[in-house]
Amino acid sequence: MGGPVIREERNPDFWRAVADHPKVAHIKFGLPFDIGQLVEHDSVTPLASENGGFLFCRLDGLGRVFELHTLFRPEGWGREVSGAAKEAFAAMFVGGARIITTYEVEGWTAPPLSFGWRPVGGFDPSDFGPVRTWVLTLDAWETSPARRRMH
Repeated sequence: MGGPVIREERNPDFWRAVADHPKVAHIKFGLPFDIGQLVEHDSVTPLASENGGFLFCRLDGLGRVFELHTLFRPEGWGREVSGAAKEAFAAMFVGGARIITTYEVEGWTAPPLSFGWRPVGGFDPSDFGPVRTWVLTLDAWETSPARRRMH
């Protein structure tokens, strides 16, 4: 049995189905938000596997810094997310990314240290509750246990 296969997925209906799943919809924090418009935007690289995927939002003009949002239905939690993340990060770094950031809402799952993610500071107040910033650099990814296990 093969692992996840990442593909660029700009179909808004795919992402709406993931974001509207009852176990995932909390990510919208009760706000009216159409993820379909986001995935169609040129500054977003939407990489998907079977049950969800990753939205990489470009933060700079050179395409070297990205903000990551992870979105999977429960059927994809665990092995699929882990395998898909390895493929997605590899693709983004080969494509020129040098820094990827994400946020952890307090009480939710933190990014995996084994991938090279590192927290930047503690939790700070936000409209979504306390959040902490995490960073994954190209160097940290290339030397991470997760990347080494890919080969």
